[in-house]
Amino acid sequence: MNKKPASTNIASPSPDLSHIEDRYYLFGMLAAFANRMQTVGDTVFEEVTWKQWFALLGANVLQPDPSVSQVAGFIGTSHQNMKQLLLRLQTAGLVSLVKDKSDLRRTLIRLTPEAGAFENKYREKSGLFMDALFEGISAEALAAARQVIRQLDENLRAIENDTNLRESKA
Repeated sequence: MNKKPASTNIASPSPDLSHIEDRYYLFGMLAAFANRMQTVGDTVFEEVTWKQWFALLGANVLQPDPSVSQVAGFIGTSHQNMKQLLLRLQTAGLVSLVKDKSDLRRTLIRLTPEAGAFENKYREKSGLFMDALFEGISAEALAAARQVIRQLDENLRAIENDTNLRESKA
């Protein structure tokens, strides 16, 4: 199990960024938000880090028995990074990694009964975290944000694919 450092207070006055063009503001704030979310998230669970929890969530969403590559693609990380996160989750007893009998190159992820117990342990705390995180945001604003994030993700994937094509031609 991973021990994490004690939480630090990261709250500080926000600088006035009203002069920054919206798309640059959103770009910077998404990156900063992801960092802050990980920092705060690392204080939520005793047994795992935020990144390990996100890997577990991805495996849970894609059940039954997704491959390491499927979960890596789903949460936006490399196969190598996902494998390392999953090995730690396997050590913690939350997943088991098994070879796919129909394709021995693939490793499948199976949730253990301990993963269910972990989910039950944190169900209320997770709900409270989500309520607090989205407090004051209307359903309409959430729907609009979802559309923007979905389009940003599609655009980023297109940029990634274009970059991969240029690299393979070189």
